[in-house]
Amino acid sequence: MKKLLNYKLMLVLIGLTFFVSCQHETEEALEDAATNIERVDVKWLAPDDHPVVQLLYSRGYKKGTIYETEEYFLAPPDLFYSKDIKDYDLTDTGADPKQAYNTGALVSLDRMRINVFLDASIGTDLQTQSVNAMNELNGINNCALFFVRVFNANQAQITIRSDFGVEGTNVLGRAGFPSNGRPFNLVTLNVDRIDDFGADIRRNVIIHELGHCVGLRHTNWQANGESGAVNIPGTSAFDSGSIMWSTANGGTPFTNGDLTAFRALFPRALRRDVVNVIDEYDYSGEIYVVDEVFVDVFTDGSYTTSATLNRNVQVNYKKRVQEYNHTSGTYTYYRNRLLSAGSSRYYLDEEEEQCSPYQGETCTYEDVDITYAFSIL
Repeated sequence: MKKLLNYKLMLVLIGLTFFVSCQHETEEALEDAATNIERVDVKWLAPDDHPVVQLLYSRGYKKGTIYETEEYFLAPPDLFYSKDIKDYDLTDTGADPKQAYNTGALVSLDRMRINVFLDASIGTDLQTQSVNAMNELNGINNCALFFVRVFNANQAQITIRSDFGVEGTNVLGRAGFPSNGRPFNLVTLNVDRIDDFGADIRRNVIIHELGHCVGLRHTNWQANGESGAVNIPGTSAFDSGSIMWSTANGGTPFTNGDLTAFRALFPRALRRDVVNVIDEYDYSGEIYVVDEVFVDVFTDGSYTTSATLNRNVQVNYKKRVQEYNHTSGTYTYYRNRLLSAGSSRYYLDEEEEQCSPYQGETCTYEDVDITYAFSIL
Protein backbone atom coordinates (compact mmCIF):
# COMPACT_ATOMS: atom_id res chain seq x y z
CA MET A 1 0.00 0.00 0.00
CA LYS A 2 1.19 3.41 -0.70
CA LYS A 3 2.40 5.83 1.82
CA LEU A 4 1.34 9.35 1.07
CA LEU A 5 3.58 12.15 1.93
CA ASN A 6 2.77 15.13 4.09
CA TYR A 7 5.30 17.51 5.53
CA LYS A 8 3.87 16.78 8.94
CA LEU A 9 4.02 13.25 7.90
CA MET A 10 2.12 11.10 10.24
CA LEU A 11 1.70 7.41 9.90
CA VAL A 12 -1.24 6.04 11.76
CA LEU A 13 -3.02 2.89 12.32
CA ILE A 14 -6.36 2.17 10.94
CA GLY A 15 -9.28 3.67 12.59
CA LEU A 16 -10.36 0.27 12.79
CA THR A 17 -6.81 -0.47 13.06
CA PHE A 18 -4.75 -3.49 12.41
CA PHE A 19 -1.12 -3.78 13.36
CA VAL A 20 2.09 -5.68 13.55
CA SER A 21 4.73 -5.81 16.21
CA CYS A 22 6.82 -7.69 18.63
CA GLN A 23 9.30 -7.60 21.35
CA HIS A 24 12.62 -8.84 20.14
CA GLU A 25 15.41 -7.50 18.07
CA THR A 26 15.91 -8.76 14.55
CA GLU A 27 18.10 -11.80 14.79
CA GLU A 28 20.61 -11.12 12.06
CA ALA A 29 23.10 -8.28 11.69
CA LEU A 30 22.78 -5.80 8.87
CA GLU A 31 24.83 -6.72 5.83
CA ASP A 32 25.05 -5.26 2.37
CA ALA A 33 23.00 -7.20 -0.15
CA ALA A 34 24.76 -8.80 -3.03
CA THR A 35 24.30 -7.00 -6.32
CA ASN A 36 22.24 -4.04 -7.43
CA ILE A 37 19.25 -4.88 -9.59
CA GLU A 38 18.59 -2.74 -12.63
CA ARG A 39 14.95 -2.62 -13.52
CA VAL A 40 12.39 -0.06 -14.63
CA ASP A 41 8.71 -0.49 -13.83
CA VAL A 42 5.89 1.38 -15.51
CA LYS A 43 2.24 1.88 -14.61
CA TRP A 44 -0.85 2.70 -16.62
CA LEU A 45 -4.52 3.40 -15.93
CA ALA A 46 -6.38 0.16 -15.25
CA PRO A 47 -9.31 -0.74 -17.54
CA ASP A 48 -12.72 -0.15 -15.97
CA ASP A 49 -14.07 -3.45 -17.28
CA HIS A 50 -11.54 -5.65 -15.49
CA PRO A 51 -13.39 -7.73 -12.84
CA VAL A 52 -10.95 -6.79 -10.06
CA VAL A 53 -11.19 -3.11 -10.94
CA GLN A 54 -14.99 -3.36 -10.90
CA LEU A 55 -14.75 -5.00 -7.48
CA LEU A 56 -12.52 -2.20 -6.18
CA TYR A 57 -14.98 0.39 -7.49
CA SER A 58 -17.81 -1.45 -5.72
CA ARG A 59 -15.76 -1.25 -2.52
CA GLY A 60 -15.59 2.53 -2.64
CA TYR A 61 -12.69 3.50 -4.88
CA LYS A 62 -13.45 6.23 -7.42
CA LYS A 63 -13.26 5.55 -11.14
CA GLY A 64 -10.01 6.59 -12.73
CA THR A 65 -7.97 6.13 -9.53
CA ILE A 66 -6.85 2.53 -10.10
CA TYR A 67 -3.58 1.97 -11.97
CA GLU A 68 -1.77 -1.22 -12.83
CA THR A 69 1.70 -2.59 -13.37
CA GLU A 70 2.68 -5.92 -14.86
CA GLU A 71 2.19 -7.57 -11.44
CA TYR A 72 -0.47 -5.63 -9.46
CA PHE A 73 -3.23 -3.07 -9.40
CA LEU A 74 -2.34 0.13 -7.53
CA ALA A 75 -5.05 1.82 -5.46
CA PRO A 76 -4.82 5.10 -3.54
CA PRO A 77 -3.17 6.00 -1.38
CA ASP A 78 -0.60 3.16 -1.12
CA LEU A 79 -2.16 -0.24 -1.72
CA PHE A 80 -1.34 -3.20 -3.94
CA TYR A 81 -4.12 -5.56 -5.08
CA SER A 82 -3.86 -8.88 -6.88
CA LYS A 83 -4.89 -8.88 -10.55
CA ASP A 84 -6.48 -12.33 -10.22
CA ILE A 85 -10.18 -12.13 -9.34
CA LYS A 86 -9.91 -15.64 -7.85
CA ASP A 87 -7.87 -14.19 -5.00
CA TYR A 88 -10.99 -12.37 -3.78
CA ASP A 89 -13.27 -15.41 -3.58
CA LEU A 90 -14.02 -17.17 -0.28
CA THR A 91 -13.41 -20.74 -1.30
CA ASP A 92 -12.69 -22.33 2.09
CA THR A 93 -15.94 -22.59 4.01
CA GLY A 94 -14.17 -23.12 7.29
CA ALA A 95 -11.60 -20.34 7.10
CA ASP A 96 -11.56 -16.56 6.88
CA PRO A 97 -8.09 -15.67 5.59
CA LYS A 98 -9.48 -14.59 2.23
CA GLN A 99 -12.23 -12.49 3.72
CA ALA A 100 -12.77 -9.03 2.26
CA TYR A 101 -9.62 -7.83 0.63
CA ASN A 102 -9.41 -4.80 2.85
CA THR A 103 -11.54 -5.69 5.84
CA GLY A 104 -10.40 -8.13 8.47
CA ALA A 105 -7.69 -9.91 6.48
CA LEU A 106 -4.89 -10.69 8.94
CA VAL A 107 -1.87 -12.92 9.33
CA SER A 108 -2.78 -16.15 11.10
CA LEU A 109 -1.47 -16.53 14.66
CA ASP A 110 0.43 -19.66 13.67
CA ARG A 111 2.52 -17.59 11.21
CA MET A 112 3.85 -14.95 13.56
CA ARG A 113 7.51 -15.45 12.62
CA ILE A 114 7.93 -13.41 9.42
CA ASN A 115 11.13 -13.53 7.38
CA VAL A 116 12.00 -10.29 5.54
CA PHE A 117 14.46 -10.00 2.65
CA LEU A 118 16.01 -6.59 1.94
CA ASP A 119 16.73 -6.25 -1.75
CA ALA A 120 19.93 -4.49 -2.81
CA SER A 121 17.86 -2.06 -4.88
CA ILE A 122 16.88 -0.02 -1.78
CA GLY A 123 20.49 0.78 -0.87
CA THR A 124 22.34 0.44 2.42
CA ASP A 125 20.62 3.33 4.25
CA LEU A 126 17.10 1.98 3.64
CA GLN A 127 18.34 -1.48 4.57
CA THR A 128 19.45 0.02 7.89
CA GLN A 129 16.08 1.75 8.34
CA SER A 130 14.28 -1.48 7.47
CA VAL A 131 16.16 -3.28 10.25
CA ASN A 132 15.30 -0.38 12.59
CA ALA A 133 11.65 -0.70 11.59
CA MET A 134 11.64 -4.41 12.38
CA ASN A 135 13.31 -3.75 15.73
CA GLU A 136 10.62 -1.20 16.62
CA LEU A 137 7.89 -3.70 15.78
CA ASN A 138 9.64 -6.50 17.62
CA GLY A 139 9.93 -4.20 20.64
CA ILE A 140 6.18 -4.02 21.26
CA ASN A 141 5.57 -6.21 24.28
CA ASN A 142 2.62 -8.59 24.52
CA CYS A 143 2.53 -8.81 20.74
CA ALA A 144 3.20 -12.06 18.89
CA LEU A 145 4.61 -10.68 15.62
CA PHE A 146 8.30 -11.35 15.16
CA PHE A 147 10.22 -10.04 12.13
CA VAL A 148 13.54 -11.59 11.13
CA ARG A 149 15.88 -10.39 8.43
CA VAL A 150 16.99 -13.17 6.07
CA PHE A 151 19.64 -13.01 3.38
CA ASN A 152 18.13 -15.52 0.99
CA ALA A 153 15.12 -14.25 -0.96
CA ASN A 154 13.73 -17.79 -1.18
CA GLN A 155 13.35 -17.88 2.61
CA ALA A 156 11.35 -14.63 2.81
CA GLN A 157 7.67 -14.08 3.43
CA ILE A 158 8.12 -10.36 2.64
CA THR A 159 10.58 -8.69 0.26
CA ILE A 160 11.37 -4.97 0.54
CA ARG A 161 12.63 -3.52 -2.75
CA SER A 162 12.71 -0.35 -4.82
CA ASP A 163 9.62 0.74 -6.77
CA PHE A 164 11.98 1.07 -9.77
CA GLY A 165 10.60 4.46 -10.71
CA VAL A 166 6.90 3.62 -10.88
CA GLU A 167 5.66 5.98 -8.13
CA GLY A 168 5.09 9.72 -8.24
CA THR A 169 6.60 12.12 -5.72
CA ASN A 170 3.63 11.86 -3.36
CA VAL A 171 4.01 8.13 -2.70
CA LEU A 172 6.82 7.00 -0.43
CA GLY A 173 5.97 3.30 -0.14
CA ARG A 174 3.38 0.71 -1.08
CA ALA A 175 2.25 -2.70 0.19
CA GLY A 176 -0.80 -4.99 0.27
CA PHE A 177 -3.03 -6.97 2.63
CA PRO A 178 -2.62 -10.61 3.75
CA SER A 179 -4.37 -13.53 2.09
CA ASN A 180 -4.85 -17.12 3.22
CA GLY A 181 -3.50 -16.13 6.63
CA ARG A 182 -0.12 -15.19 5.13
CA PRO A 183 1.44 -11.71 5.02
CA PHE A 184 1.46 -9.75 1.78
CA ASN A 185 4.80 -10.58 0.20
CA LEU A 186 6.03 -7.21 -1.10
CA VAL A 187 6.89 -3.70 0.09
CA THR A 188 8.17 -1.18 -2.48
CA LEU A 189 9.92 2.06 -1.52
CA ASN A 190 10.19 5.20 -3.63
CA VAL A 191 13.96 5.45 -3.28
CA ASP A 192 14.07 8.60 -5.44
CA ARG A 193 11.82 10.49 -3.02
CA ILE A 194 12.09 8.98 0.44
CA ASP A 195 15.72 10.07 0.88
CA ASP A 196 14.47 13.68 0.98
CA PHE A 197 13.21 13.03 4.50
CA GLY A 198 14.77 12.34 7.88
CA ALA A 199 15.80 8.93 9.18
CA ASP A 200 12.81 8.61 11.51
CA ILE A 201 10.37 9.27 8.64
CA ARG A 202 12.11 6.70 6.44
CA ARG A 203 11.89 4.16 9.26
CA ASN A 204 8.24 4.97 9.97
CA VAL A 205 7.24 4.61 6.33
CA ILE A 206 8.67 1.08 6.38
CA ILE A 207 6.84 0.28 9.63
CA HIS A 208 3.63 1.54 8.05
CA GLU A 209 4.02 -0.66 4.98
CA LEU A 210 4.89 -3.73 7.07
CA GLY A 211 1.73 -2.94 9.03
CA HIS A 212 -0.27 -3.25 5.82
CA CYS A 213 1.41 -6.56 5.03
CA VAL A 214 0.06 -8.11 8.23
CA GLY A 215 -3.42 -6.60 7.89
CA LEU A 216 -3.46 -3.07 9.34
CA ARG A 217 -5.70 -0.54 7.66
CA HIS A 218 -5.43 3.22 7.31
CA THR A 219 -6.92 5.09 10.22
CA ASN A 220 -8.32 7.65 7.79
CA TRP A 221 -9.62 5.08 5.31
CA GLN A 222 -12.93 6.88 4.78
CA ALA A 223 -11.32 10.12 3.66
CA ASN A 224 -9.16 8.12 1.25
CA GLY A 225 -12.19 6.53 -0.43
CA GLU A 226 -11.32 3.07 0.83
CA SER A 227 -14.02 0.61 1.78
CA GLY A 228 -15.15 -0.26 5.29
CA ALA A 229 -12.86 -1.65 7.94
CA VAL A 230 -13.20 -3.49 11.23
CA ASN A 231 -12.89 -1.42 14.40
CA ILE A 232 -10.64 -2.59 17.20
CA PRO A 233 -11.98 -1.73 20.68
CA GLY A 234 -9.88 0.95 22.34
CA THR A 235 -8.74 2.60 19.09
CA SER A 236 -9.93 5.73 17.32
CA ALA A 237 -10.52 6.53 13.66
CA PHE A 238 -9.26 10.07 14.40
CA ASP A 239 -5.85 9.09 15.79
CA SER A 240 -3.85 11.24 13.37
CA GLY A 241 -0.58 10.35 15.09
CA SER A 242 -1.00 6.64 14.47
CA ILE A 243 1.58 4.77 12.44
CA MET A 244 -1.17 3.75 10.00
CA TRP A 245 -2.35 7.26 9.11
CA SER A 246 -1.99 7.63 5.35
CA THR A 247 0.54 10.45 5.61
CA ALA A 248 3.90 9.98 7.25
CA ASN A 249 5.30 11.50 10.41
CA GLY A 250 8.66 11.50 12.09
CA GLY A 251 9.39 10.88 15.73
CA THR A 252 8.18 8.04 17.93
CA PRO A 253 6.27 5.62 15.69
CA PHE A 254 3.45 4.31 17.90
CA THR A 255 0.51 5.90 19.67
CA ASN A 256 -1.35 4.16 22.51
CA GLY A 257 -4.01 3.22 19.97
CA ASP A 258 -1.39 1.57 17.80
CA LEU A 259 -0.12 -0.51 20.70
CA THR A 260 -3.68 -1.47 21.64
CA ALA A 261 -4.32 -2.65 18.09
CA PHE A 262 -1.14 -4.71 17.75
CA ARG A 263 -1.73 -6.43 21.07
CA ALA A 264 -5.39 -7.12 20.33
CA LEU A 265 -4.84 -8.57 16.87
CA PHE A 266 -1.69 -10.55 17.59
CA PRO A 267 -1.81 -11.47 21.29
CA ARG A 268 0.11 -14.75 21.19
CA ALA A 269 1.89 -17.02 18.72
CA LEU A 270 0.60 -20.56 18.21
CA ARG A 271 2.63 -23.56 17.10
CA ARG A 272 1.32 -26.98 16.07
CA ASP A 273 2.62 -30.05 17.92
CA VAL A 274 1.88 -33.67 17.02
CA VAL A 275 2.11 -36.44 19.64
CA ASN A 276 1.92 -40.15 18.82
CA VAL A 277 -0.48 -42.04 21.09
CA ILE A 278 -1.02 -45.37 19.26
CA ASP A 279 1.51 -47.15 17.06
CA GLU A 280 0.49 -50.70 16.13
CA TYR A 281 2.04 -52.98 13.48
CA ASP A 282 1.93 -56.71 12.91
CA TYR A 283 3.47 -59.26 10.58
CA SER A 284 0.33 -59.51 8.46
CA GLY A 285 0.87 -55.94 7.24
CA GLU A 286 -1.71 -54.26 9.45
CA ILE A 287 -0.77 -50.68 10.41
CA TYR A 288 -2.69 -48.44 12.78
CA VAL A 289 -1.25 -45.10 13.91
CA VAL A 290 -3.01 -42.34 15.83
CA ASP A 291 -1.43 -38.95 16.51
CA GLU A 292 -2.96 -36.17 18.58
CA VAL A 293 -2.56 -32.61 17.31
CA PHE A 294 -2.05 -29.81 19.85
CA VAL A 295 -1.31 -26.12 19.63
CA ASP A 296 1.21 -24.61 22.03
CA VAL A 297 1.17 -20.93 23.01
CA PHE A 298 4.25 -18.66 22.87
CA THR A 299 4.82 -14.99 23.62
CA ASP A 300 5.83 -14.32 20.01
CA GLY A 301 7.01 -15.84 16.77
CA SER A 302 10.51 -16.49 18.06
CA TYR A 303 8.88 -19.54 19.72
CA THR A 304 11.33 -19.39 22.62
CA THR A 305 9.09 -18.49 25.57
CA SER A 306 5.88 -20.39 26.31
CA ALA A 307 2.95 -18.34 27.58
CA THR A 308 -0.64 -18.50 28.71
CA LEU A 309 -3.19 -17.48 26.10
CA ASN A 310 -4.38 -14.01 27.12
CA ARG A 311 -7.33 -13.70 24.70
CA ASN A 312 -9.85 -16.12 23.27
CA VAL A 313 -8.66 -17.43 19.90
CA GLN A 314 -10.54 -19.25 17.18
CA VAL A 315 -8.62 -21.83 15.18
CA ASN A 316 -10.05 -22.85 11.82
CA TYR A 317 -8.50 -25.98 10.38
CA LYS A 318 -9.06 -28.64 7.79
CA LYS A 319 -8.80 -32.39 8.09
CA ARG A 320 -7.82 -34.13 4.85
CA VAL A 321 -8.62 -37.81 4.46
CA GLN A 322 -6.75 -39.61 1.67
CA GLU A 323 -7.52 -43.14 0.59
CA TYR A 324 -5.25 -45.15 -1.69
CA ASN A 325 -5.37 -48.30 -3.77
CA HIS A 326 -8.76 -49.58 -4.92
CA THR A 327 -10.74 -46.85 -3.10
CA SER A 328 -8.41 -43.94 -3.79
CA GLY A 329 -9.87 -40.49 -3.16
CA THR A 330 -9.42 -37.35 -1.08
CA TYR A 331 -11.94 -35.74 1.25
CA THR A 332 -11.61 -32.53 3.23
CA TYR A 333 -13.54 -31.56 6.34
CA TYR A 334 -13.46 -27.99 7.67
CA ARG A 335 -13.64 -27.55 11.41
CA ASN A 336 -12.95 -24.94 14.06
CA ARG A 337 -12.17 -24.85 17.72
CA LEU A 338 -12.37 -22.02 20.24
CA LEU A 339 -9.34 -21.75 22.50
CA SER A 340 -10.44 -20.02 25.70
CA ALA A 341 -7.86 -17.78 27.36
CA GLY A 342 -6.00 -19.25 30.33
CA SER A 343 -3.96 -22.22 29.09
CA SER A 344 -0.65 -22.73 27.29
CA ARG A 345 -1.51 -25.93 25.40
CA TYR A 346 -4.72 -26.98 23.63
CA TYR A 347 -5.90 -30.21 22.02
CA LEU A 348 -7.07 -29.69 18.43
CA ASP A 349 -7.85 -33.04 16.76
CA GLU A 350 -6.33 -36.39 15.86
CA GLU A 351 -4.62 -37.74 12.77
CA GLU A 352 -4.92 -41.36 11.79
CA GLU A 353 -3.17 -43.79 9.45
CA GLN A 354 -4.49 -47.26 8.64
CA CYS A 355 -3.20 -49.81 6.16
CA SER A 356 -4.52 -53.32 5.77
CA PRO A 357 -3.49 -56.23 3.52
CA TYR A 358 -7.16 -57.11 3.35
CA GLN A 359 -9.87 -55.49 1.26
CA GLY A 360 -7.45 -54.72 -1.54
CA GLU A 361 -4.70 -53.36 0.68
CA THR A 362 -6.50 -50.08 1.33
CA CYS A 363 -4.59 -47.32 3.15
CA THR A 364 -6.16 -44.28 4.76
CA TYR A 365 -4.30 -41.19 5.96
CA GLU A 366 -5.65 -38.20 7.88
CA ASP A 367 -3.82 -34.88 8.11
CA VAL A 368 -4.78 -31.80 10.15
CA ASP A 369 -3.74 -28.36 8.89
CA ILE A 370 -4.46 -25.02 10.54
CA THR A 371 -5.89 -22.64 7.96
CA TYR A 372 -6.42 -19.56 10.11
CA ALA A 373 -6.13 -18.63 13.78
CA PHE A 374 -7.31 -15.26 15.02
CA SER A 375 -7.96 -13.34 18.21
CA ILE A 376 -11.56 -12.91 19.37
CA LEU A 377 -11.78 -9.23 20.33
